[in-house]
Amino acid sequence: MNSRLITQRLLLISMMFFSVSPFAHTPFSLADTSSPKTTLVDFLYFSEIVIKHWQEEKLDTKEAKHAYNQAVRAMDLSLVHNRSRTVVLMERIILLREILDRFDTEVLQAAPDYDQAKEMSYWRFANSDLSIVRLESGSRQGQFVFSANTIQQIHSWYRNMESLPYASESRIDYYQDFLIGPGPLFSKGFIYSLPVDLLQLYGSLPLWQWLALLSIFVVCKLLIKLSFKLGELWNSHWETKGQRWQVGRLLSLLSAVLILLATRRVIDNGIWITGSVYQLLSTAFLLWQFFFASWLILALFNYLATIYAYHKHNGKEVDSSLITVLARIFGGLTIAILAIYIVEFMGFSISPIVAGLGVGGLAVALAIRPVLENVINGLTLYADGGIKIGELCRYGDKLGTIESIGLRSTRIRTLERSLITIPNSEFANMEIDNLERRDKRRMEHTFRVRSELTRDQLRLLLVNIRRVLLRHPQLEEEPLRARFMGVGEYGILVNVLAYIRCRDHDEFMAVQEDVLLMVMRQIEIVGAQLAFSNQYQFAGKLSAVDEALKEKASNTVKQWHDTNNYPFPDFSFEYKYEIKDTIIYPVTTSAIRKNATA
Repeated sequence: MNSRLITQRLLLISMMFFSVSPFAHTPFSLADTSSPKTTLVDFLYFSEIVIKHWQEEKLDTKEAKHAYNQAVRAMDLSLVHNRSRTVVLMERIILLREILDRFDTEVLQAAPDYDQAKEMSYWRFANSDLSIVRLESGSRQGQFVFSANTIQQIHSWYRNMESLPYASESRIDYYQDFLIGPGPLFSKGFIYSLPVDLLQLYGSLPLWQWLALLSIFVVCKLLIKLSFKLGELWNSHWETKGQRWQVGRLLSLLSAVLILLATRRVIDNGIWITGSVYQLLSTAFLLWQFFFASWLILALFNYLATIYAYHKHNGKEVDSSLITVLARIFGGLTIAILAIYIVEFMGFSISPIVAGLGVGGLAVALAIRPVLENVINGLTLYADGGIKIGELCRYGDKLGTIESIGLRSTRIRTLERSLITIPNSEFANMEIDNLERRDKRRMEHTFRVRSELTRDQLRLLLVNIRRVLLRHPQLEEEPLRARFMGVGEYGILVNVLAYIRCRDHDEFMAVQEDVLLMVMRQIEIVGAQLAFSNQYQFAGKLSAVDEALKEKASNTVKQWHDTNNYPFPDFSFEYKYEIKDTIIYPVTTSAIRKNATA
């Protein structure tokens, strides 16, 4: 039936039942919803056009799209899930048309016109719960549409009236044809040419749709698995190119989202399933799409944060960790916005959820208070800048290296290589000593020298140690000391203090070792010996102090006095400058130097 015949038929129906002018409708006119009668007439008019174009597989024409939109305008879809899907609304249009065509003409003619409906808020079809109501709010306030409850209960009313004859003329049941037929992506001729057994209904769907669903699910699963496999191969192939090329997982997730979108499109516009099966599958697909899309969003934000952190800060700065955490926060907010959109897209209203949050806000706030404390204290640690990932810190009475600073907790690797997780609310309140932030490392030792040492030997020992400390290139010039601290229980106390120019602990230990060996050498040179407990000294065989070394020390001290170069309390500034950093470290025979020049 062509468009001209459709128009002629509908104009004839309008004039017969509703006394509507034959010039009231054109294929591209807007639906009149100013009264129950005009709403009913326009729905019948535009639904007839939509159904005929659907039967002729011409839903993509301008006339069909316009008629579809005007028929939809006559219905309140606020309670319909997935109301943006063509298959869902086409099902409502066809079901409503099937019900209306079974009402007696007297019932339809009783629909009030504009003058009669001025004081009415709704009009109910005789002996039914179907009604046309006036919208009391929103941008369409004052217009009459088929009520939301009517559209929601339309399946049950169709089942109640399915056995009744049509009021005007006998015809095929549009809805039964709709259940068996495909969507716009598939050819009706091909589907109707299938064996009769495949067109039989099993539950609410024909057998061919069940088989098509099974096939497309298998293909969808295989394609998603293949996309993840290809993503792993991509990362393996470009592993040597650096972090920037590690986008295999991102491409896999993007492919999974696109595969699900394509599958959903085939189901919506090709297989065209309806009813509760469609609602179940559409919900499942939306959840899967939301899952993969959320995963993709988090992976994308983490990837961008990782690229920025490793290229700008080598992944070790607090700012790098902060960027990662901020990326997760923004990713979570993006996912929350996406979730709201999904809820609205499925036809649910978020108003009750917002109201529920308002009522239960206090309870929720009390429940998540520890979580919020950890998050706030975690951000405080970042803003403070007192610690960085990879730094050695003393927290309380323990030592450990910071491994990660998250929103909820901080992870620390102890010296025993165990991993400790401390909530940020506790860690932020601890006294934290950041050992990595030291610009230099303090070395202090007290040596106990045997009391047989003469005063001149002691003076020479102090000068020699002080000279060694000044000459070492890894030691700071100030503060630096080698002083006679007094007489202890077992011998004379010589205190040595210096600051080593390093931050790394292993380097500190190496330099300190070198300095201590030099000090031990100076003790041997002047003829001194280290003192131990009295029991050990009497029990052992300790050699006496060399008299020649005693005399040499006395002559050296006398020479200092004679030349007015007595180095107490300290060397002259000129001498300090002259001998500063004159020792080679490491020594020229060190294996480190050999490796460096190799």
